[in-house]
Amino acid sequence: MSDLLPAALDLVIDALQSKQRAGADLKAPASVLAALQQSRSSSNPPAVAVPSTPTASAAAPVENRQPEPPRAVEPRRVSPKTAQSAAPAFPPLPDLGVGGSAFERLEALQAEVLPCTLCPQLASRRSHVVFGEGDAAAELMFVGDAPGPEEDAAGRPFMGEAGGLLDKMLVAMGLSRKEVYLTSVLKCYPAAALADEGGRPPAPDEIGRCAPYLATQIAIVKPKVIVALGAGAMRALFGSTEPVGKLRSRWHELHGIPVMPTFNPAYLIRNSANSEKRKVWEDLLSVLERMGRTVTAKQQGYFLAKK
Repeated sequence: MSDLLPAALDLVIDALQSKQRAGADLKAPASVLAALQQSRSSSNPPAVAVPSTPTASAAAPVENRQPEPPRAVEPRRVSPKTAQSAAPAFPPLPDLGVGGSAFERLEALQAEVLPCTLCPQLASRRSHVVFGEGDAAAELMFVGDAPGPEEDAAGRPFMGEAGGLLDKMLVAMGLSRKEVYLTSVLKCYPAAALADEGGRPPAPDEIGRCAPYLATQIAIVKPKVIVALGAGAMRALFGSTEPVGKLRSRWHELHGIPVMPTFNPAYLIRNSANSEKRKVWEDLLSVLERMGRTVTAKQQGYFLAKK
């Protein structure tokens, strides 16, 4: 190793001297070359001071410097669940003033809703607008999120097998369709893009356009209690993203009106165990008590496990 260092030093000095004789600019100062030449007689190489790099303030400005292009940022992916959670706040109930019966006002509102095209996609695919039906001055209102294919075909809320189950629940409560008011947030069936895919959850913008119609219905009917059927209804009314299983059995309030969430009858079609029916029934018993109705011993015993 000690033999190689002087030889390498000779090569460096010869190269620098050749460049100096040729008139070329040396990268190192002349003092560095002089120090290297003096070291030939020494077995140890000198400590050569390397010139420091100029600071940014002393460096010459660089002309026509192109800015670095911004890095592409991947757009945030929004899942269907996240999109659904962005439902707008439910609007305030309108002040209807005086004049006209509740029935007449509902008729006037229905005439306004039937030709509605605020959601062009829904309007182009619907068979019927599903406005709602029942007692215009009902104490109890049931609200779903949107009509399904059966409702779209009939133009009436809560039809098909799930609607039949709701009718049986009303009878068990000592009520009928004519004594309550049935409606939904959306008045048009939100069909999927492909016919064989069935329906889809309402989009936030669709809820935002249609919710004022429901707010007006509530202002006209003035129910004492509202039953929200399913997670979609609770999302539209309260912006909630929790499942109904966590929301049910406790009261919520919408503009001063008590609201009881419970499972949609369609859920009980898929999960027909008496234990699940009992959960819905307990919610409806709470509704009867809130309305000031007497709950009989027979009603208390519905869907309980037999001993």
